[in-house]
Amino acid sequence: MTVLAIFLLVIGTLLVLLGALVAAMGALLVAIGAMLTLMGAALIAVGAFLLIRRLLGRGRPRSHSW
Repeated sequence: MTVLAIFLLVIGTLLVLLGALVAAMGALLVAIGAMLTLMGAALIAVGAFLLIRRLLGRGRPRSHSW
């Protein structure tokens, strides 16, 4: 779970940077840049949520009942 959270943070950061770069290139690409930025921000939020949940000890229990 921690690896997934870190992976989401890295991919989200890259998408935010790519979206900002594309949006800065020209007015025609602003929509694509905004979409990439929003997708990156969403991935960062999910990754941060997973990391915070792991750090607070509220992760999944180790034993599975099924």
